Amino acid sequence: MKRIYKLILSLLLIIFIFFILPLILFNKRLTPPINQYVSSSDTTFYQSLNQELETLITDSNEDTVSLTVSEAFINRAIQKELSKSNTAYLNSDFSDEISHDYMMMFGNNFGFKGVWTKLQDDKIIIYAGADFATSPGKVLYQTGIEIIFDIVLSENNQYYLKLSKLEIGRINLPLKSAYKFASFIIKQLSSKSLNELIAENLTFGDFSETDFSFSVGEEELANYLYEIDPTFAALLKVIYKEDLLILDVSEQGFDISLNVGVFRRLTSDLDEPSFTKWENDLDKAVFMANLASQAIIDSMLNPLDPRIDLNEEDLNAILDYTLGEKVKFEFPIKFTLNDEEIEYLFNSTNLFIRMDDDILSIHLKMTLSKAGMAGTFDMQFNLSSHVSMNENGDMVLSIIDSNIGEVDLDTEILTMLFSVFDDQLMVDNTIVIKKETLNKMFEGSNIIFNDSYVVNGELRMHFGLDN
Repeated sequence: MKRIYKLILSLLLIIFIFFILPLILFNKRLTPPINQYVSSSDTTFYQSLNQELETLITDSNEDTVSLTVSEAFINRAIQKELSKSNTAYLNSDFSDEISHDYMMMFGNNFGFKGVWTKLQDDKIIIYAGADFATSPGKVLYQTGIEIIFDIVLSENNQYYLKLSKLEIGRINLPLKSAYKFASFIIKQLSSKSLNELIAENLTFGDFSETDFSFSVGEEELANYLYEIDPTFAALLKVIYKEDLLILDVSEQGFDISLNVGVFRRLTSDLDEPSFTKWENDLDKAVFMANLASQAIIDSMLNPLDPRIDLNEEDLNAILDYTLGEKVKFEFPIKFTLNDEEIEYLFNSTNLFIRMDDDILSIHLKMTLSKAGMAGTFDMQFNLSSHVSMNENGDMVLSIIDSNIGEVDLDTEILTMLFSVFDDQLMVDNTIVIKKETLNKMFEGSNIIFNDSYVVNGELRMHFGLDN
C-alpha cells in the first residue's frame, strides 16, 4: 500500500508540476478596449490631418502641421490590421460564433484577443491576450502578456522606448530571464528568435538586446524611408538637422509638430522650361542624328576647335529620357473620413535644368495637392553650379549653392539625393558625371567630348568625332 501511495503521490506531483502549475502561472485575464474599436477612433485623427493639410495648401502663411496620435487611434489601427481576415469579429451577424469575440482564430477553440496599448505616465503598456473557448462566452482558459516600455528622452532630444517589465501570465521574471523565456516560446512557435521577429516586423527601428530598448532615430527612419524613396530620406535628414520636428507625449497621446513652411517654394524659384519629351528610342535616334550632322558641319567650318551649343530644351529632353522614372515619384495619401474617400497626392517633376549666363542649375519641384481642391503646397530643390571637364573627360559640376525653400543643403544631404543615380556621383563639393555616362547619354551621335562650360545661357561642348 505504501508503494501504491508513493506512486500515486508521485503521479499527482508530476501532473501538478508539468500541467496544473503551468496553467496557474500562465493564467491571465485581459480585456481588450473594445469601446475603442469604432470608427470614431479614426475620425478624430483624420479630421485633424485633413484640416492641417488643407490649411497648408490654401494658406500661404501656414507653416506648421500639428497632430496628436491618440491611444484610441493606435488601438483601432492595430485592430483593423489583425482582424482584417476575420469578417466575423464584433459583427452582430456572427454573435453565435466563437470567431465573433476574437481578432484571429487558431483552430476551432483557440482565439487571439489581439494586441492593444495603453499610454500612462510616460509609459507605453502593450497587452496581448488569448483564450481557449468551447463556445461564445464560454472560456475555459485564458492567458496573456503585459509589456511595459518607459518613454525616455535621450541626450540628443530623441525619444526611445526602454523595456521595464515583461510579464507572461502571472510570471514577472527579471528582464533578461523574461526576454530569454519569451524568445524561447516564440522560437518554438515560429522557428525565429524574438530579436529576428522584431527585426523583420519593425524595419524602421533598432532594438537593443543589451538594455532592452527600441529606438526610432534619424538614422533608422532615414534608412527605412530611403527604401521607399531617397527624396523622402533626404527631407527627413533636413528636418532633423534644422530641428523642424517636435515630438512630445501627453495624456492625449503623441503630439507631433512639423514646421514644413520653411520648405515652401520661393517666388524666385525657376520654373521648368518647355521642351518636347522623347517618347521612345526613335526620338532619341533622330535627335542624335541631327546632332551628328550639326557636328560634322561645325568640324568643317571650325576644324581646329569644333564645338556645339546645347540649349535648355535640348538638355532637358536628354536628361528627362535618360532618368526615366528614377527620380520623380508619386506618393498617394488616402484615408476615409465620414464615409468619404479623401485623397492627397505628394509627387514631383523629373529633374530639370536651367542655364543663365555661365551658371547651370538643377531643379526638382515637389507638390502636395488634394483631389477636387484648387491650390497646392509646393517645394523645390535647387542646385546651381559651374560646369567644366577634368583631364579624364568627366563632366564636373562645381556646386555654388543648394536649397529647398529657406533651407540650405549641405554635402551630406546632396550625396543622399544623388546616390539614387550613382553612389559615386558626389565627390567632395562637386558632381562628377563620368565620361562613360556622358557618352552613353549622347549614344548615337558619334561625338566624343573633351571640354564643356556654360556661356550665354547655353552649354558649349567641344568635341572630336568618333571614327
